[in-house]
Amino acid sequence: MRRFVLIPFLSLALAQVGLLDGPRPPTEVRGYLEGNAQEGYRVRVEFLQETGGNPIQGTSYQGLGWNGRLYLCPGACDTFTLQGFVLGSYPNGQVYDLWDSQNRLRGKAGVTTEYDTQNRPYRYRVEYAVWPLSGTKAWQASPDNPVPLETGGWLTARPPGGSPERYRYPGMEGYQPSSGGSIFAGISPADRDLARKTLIDSMAKLRAFYGRQARGAEIWFFVPEVSPWTVQLAQEYTGQVGGAVRFVVPEGTARNYCPTSYRNDGRFHVLPKTSLDKKDSLAVIWPPQGAGQKGAAMAGRYLVDRPDWPDGPDCLNQTLALVPTASDLPEARAYLYGCISQGNLKARVEFKEKTLGNPVPVLNLPRFSYLWTYPGDWNGKAQFNLGDTASEEIRISLPSPAPTSWTRVEPALDAQGRNRGYAQVQARLQWDLDRDNPQSVTYKDQTKPPYQFSFSQDLGSGTETFTLWWTDPTFGTRQRCGFIPIWGEASFPVTCDVEDASGRIRGTATVTRETSWFLFIPSYRYNYSIQLYPWKQTVSSWNVYWYLSWWQVTWRAATDNDRPVEAGGYVTAEGRRYRIPGLEGYLQPQGKEIEAVEGDPYLTYITRSLLPDRNPYGGLNRGEAKEWYKPLSQWCRERGL
Repeated sequence: MRRFVLIPFLSLALAQVGLLDGPRPPTEVRGYLEGNAQEGYRVRVEFLQETGGNPIQGTSYQGLGWNGRLYLCPGACDTFTLQGFVLGSYPNGQVYDLWDSQNRLRGKAGVTTEYDTQNRPYRYRVEYAVWPLSGTKAWQASPDNPVPLETGGWLTARPPGGSPERYRYPGMEGYQPSSGGSIFAGISPADRDLARKTLIDSMAKLRAFYGRQARGAEIWFFVPEVSPWTVQLAQEYTGQVGGAVRFVVPEGTARNYCPTSYRNDGRFHVLPKTSLDKKDSLAVIWPPQGAGQKGAAMAGRYLVDRPDWPDGPDCLNQTLALVPTASDLPEARAYLYGCISQGNLKARVEFKEKTLGNPVPVLNLPRFSYLWTYPGDWNGKAQFNLGDTASEEIRISLPSPAPTSWTRVEPALDAQGRNRGYAQVQARLQWDLDRDNPQSVTYKDQTKPPYQFSFSQDLGSGTETFTLWWTDPTFGTRQRCGFIPIWGEASFPVTCDVEDASGRIRGTATVTRETSWFLFIPSYRYNYSIQLYPWKQTVSSWNVYWYLSWWQVTWRAATDNDRPVEAGGYVTAEGRRYRIPGLEGYLQPQGKEIEAVEGDPYLTYITRSLLPDRNPYGGLNRGEAKEWYKPLSQWCRERGL
C-alpha cells in the first residue's frame, strides 16, 4: 500500500527582496536568501548608500535660546537636528550627530559655549560638516555577509561604516532553525508566496490558524490514537470553522477501538497501516466542494500529546518598563500593541532622560527667602538638591576684590564642570588687624622722655593716637613708658607695648637712650623703633542670590519608533537593546509546537486527493482502491471484531 508523503520543495532558495521592520525603508536595504531548511538559511544584505560627495563645512553662531537645529543648504536646503543637544546646556566642544528631516545621518557638529568679559555665557559657536545628497547612490554589501537567518525571520547586519541594524526578512515570520525531523522541513522559504509555514505554540495561535480557514471546511486527523487533547483540537476547530471532523487511526489502534463506543462513531476511520509514529501525525484541512479556497495541514506529535501551552493575553495594548541588557543603558519603557499569535507585536519606545531647565531663583527654605548668607571664610561651594536623587555641589569663583554691591554675577558650575546657572554675589566688609604685615615707624633724637611720648599715625582707617606702656619686670606693674627707672634692671634698651585709644595692643616699641655730657651734666636723647599692626578690610559674610538649573525628568520617544518586538521578547531602539518582561517566549520555539502550512496550490491538490470519496486509486483498477480509509464500524465488522 502506498502511503501519503509530502514531496519536498526546492531546498535552495535565492531571492532578492526589500527587508522590513528596520531603521531603513525596504527600498534602501535588501537581502538575498541562501541555504536550505536542513542546514539553515543565510541572507546577503546590501544597503543603498551615497557614494562620493565631500562634506560641506562651516561655522554658525547661535543665541542661548537655541533649540539645537540648523537650517543648512548642502545642495538641497533642509533643517538639521543635533541629536542629544539639550536646550539651556553649555557644552564645551561636544560633538553631536546631525540628522536631516528624513531621519538620515548626514554629518557631525561641534558646539562650544562662548563667554563675555564678565565670564557669562552669551552664545554658541557651532562648527558643522554635512554630507550633500548630490552623490551617486549604489548598493553596498554589509561587511557581515552572509548573516544567519534567526527565529521569526530576523537578522542583524551592519551597513558599511555603520552600527548593527536589525531587520526582518518578509514572509519568514514563522521560520525556525531546522531541528532536522519535521514533516514540513522540505518546504523552502523560496515558496513563501505559495505556502505559508508557521509554528503553533499557543491556543491563541491555534485559534488564529483555524480562523483563517474557510467556513465549513473539513478537518481529518491522521493520528496513532485519539487522545483527549486531539478531541479538544477537534472541538476548537468545530467551534470556529463549523466543518466536519474525522479521525483516522492505524489498524493497531482500530483493533482496540472496536469494543468501545468509537465503533459506531461516524467520525472514526481506519488507516491501512499497522501503526503510526506520533511525530508523523498529520491533520489535513480542505474547503467545501467548489469553495475555491486553498488547503492547509498540521503536523507533529502535539496533535496527540497535550503541549501544556502557556495561557495568557494574546493581543496587547499596554505600557511596560523595559529591562536593559547592558549596565550603561538608560531607563526605558514601551507601549506595546499587536497580537502574539500573529507575530506582529510592536513597541513604541521611550527613554527616561534627565535634562537641565533654565536657571531659576533658589529658595532658602529655612529662612523662606531667596538670600543665602555664608561666613567670611566661605570657599564658594554649596550643596543643593536640584531634582536629583541626592544633593549636588555647586561652586562659584569668589571675586577679588570682594564686591560690595549686587552688580557682580558669577557663573555656577557643578562637580562635573557643567554650567548650572549663575549667582549674584555681595560681600559685607569689616576692619581687622593685619598682624601678618606690621608697619615700621621710627622716631630718633627725641629729647623728651618716654612718659611724655605719644603720637598719631594713619594706618588705613583714619588718624589714630597711640601711647606706650611699660611693664616693670621686677614688680609686674604696668605704667607709662615715661616712668621707667634709669637704674637697676630697667636699663635701656627697654620694650614697651603700643596701645591705641581703645586700649588695644597694636604693636611693640623698642626704646634706646643716648647720653651726652656737658660740664659733668648729662643730657639724654631717645630713639624709638616701633612695629605697628595696621588695619585691613576683610569679608565678614557673603550674601548670595542663586539662579540655578534644576534637573527635569522627561520621557523622550525613540527616533526610530515604532520598533518590532524581536524573538525572545527583545526590542532594539536607537541601537540600544532591551528585554520586555513576560515575553521571553515570543516567537521562540518551546519544543512543543504544531507545525502548520497553508495556502499552496500543490498542497491543496495533495490534501484533496486524500478525500475518501476521491480515492486516487479508484479509477486505476488497483487493489489499493479497496483498502482506502474505511469507517471504523465497517473495518471492525469485516474482521469480526
